Amino acid sequence: MGLIALIIIFICLCADNMVTANMSAMKMELKTKSVFSIKAAVFFAGFNALFFTAGYIISILFFRGYFVNVANWIAFSFLLLLGIKYMLEMLEKSPSFKEEEADDTKKLIRVAALSASSFLPIGYVLELLGKSWFPQILFLLVISFLMTVLGFHLGTKTSKTIVAKKIEFVAGLVLAIMAIRMIIL
Repeated sequence: MGLIALIIIFICLCADNMVTANMSAMKMELKTKSVFSIKAAVFFAGFNALFFTAGYIISILFFRGYFVNVANWIAFSFLLLLGIKYMLEMLEKSPSFKEEEADDTKKLIRVAALSASSFLPIGYVLELLGKSWFPQILFLLVISFLMTVLGFHLGTKTSKTIVAKKIEFVAGLVLAIMAIRMIIL
């Protein structure tokens, strides 16, 4: 898996952050949205990096010797399942924040941890494939932060459609294609 494929996977996985940010922005005033967008972006990026690192460490400590020969198949299964999950999430209601919940740090932690759970298997697979931790974590932090801020700026109180929901479906489709690519190449 090359660097471009990895960046595409990170962008697809951060679509979940973008949806939450987009839906939250539709319920907030401009002043609250501006401050909360940075706070949420920091939380989402931090939890994404934390779960990615946990998956990476789990791979180092456990099971590495057993699964290194089938790493591509494990990557295929994780990416395919995540792709299907993201395509199905288009149909359900995503978590969002209302104006009065902008200071609710406990809810922000719960939502950030929930959306970051997708990065646990990705960290596991990347270590299993022999990828180093440092450059990937840097890309992940930047992409997570930017996608969350972008989601906030795409949503306004006058928005009638949730653009990010369509992006989430496309992200799931791209993840499924990337999964197939893992076993073909």
